[in-house]
Amino acid sequence: MQGLARQGLTGQDRGSGTALDGKGPLFDQIKRAVAGQILRGRWQAGERLPNEEELSSLYGVSRQTVHKAIALLAREGFLVRRRRAGTFVATGRRDRFALPIEDIGDVVARDGRVYEFRIRERKSLRNGEGIRWPDLPDGAPILTLECLHFSDGMPIQHEWRLVNLDAVPEVADEPFDSMAPSRWLVDRVPWSSAEHTVRAVNATAEMAALLGVEPGTACLSIRRQTMHLSRPITLVHFLSVGDRFSLSGASITDSATELNM
Repeated sequence: MQGLARQGLTGQDRGSGTALDGKGPLFDQIKRAVAGQILRGRWQAGERLPNEEELSSLYGVSRQTVHKAIALLAREGFLVRRRRAGTFVATGRRDRFALPIEDIGDVVARDGRVYEFRIRERKSLRNGEGIRWPDLPDGAPILTLECLHFSDGMPIQHEWRLVNLDAVPEVADEPFDSMAPSRWLVDRVPWSSAEHTVRAVNATAEMAALLGVEPGTACLSIRRQTMHLSRPITLVHFLSVGDRFSLSGASITDSATELNM
């Protein structure tokens, strides 16, 4: 089995946020950089952003490039543009039921147990080659990962994950020797939205053998896709033994800037 995963979640990044990722057109890089800082809390809901001239100086690009990036962020709901007043972080609020994106290692450790994981299989392929991710174009590069999670040596969760290699190319070189994929992604990759589908299912004979239970045992199935600025990041399916795992959420009122905290 592979290493313990007890590291805490990364705190809010309040650094300068001026580094661009070098991927694609400059306006897309500015868009991701500004959105990332909003999601990490550098600019709070309702706060006025620096004007376009200040942002162009901050990021070392033309004002026209900044203008295009800001316009796209406003269209996607991250920002609100007010004539003569400036551009502000969106404060639109709504009630919703939120499921936490929490690392299974933290859940196990919180119960005072020892967490371990094992990568059962990993491979790179193209979308449509035996596997189809509906939100990615055919031929897009994908990393597939199959993983088992353990609590005090007992299997509690099976994970099958797809990662968009165009969005997270560095994951291809990560061996996952001491850090599980879920923790690695949470710590390194920003996301702006997540969709969950939760169902109660019975374990198939194959899954029952992996999880050490009888076929037909009640399990919790969770399908989750995370996105960043409308770009798919990862699609994952978790299957957890019903009496070894619990899931809770809360009805909250929040803003788009709080989604990644």
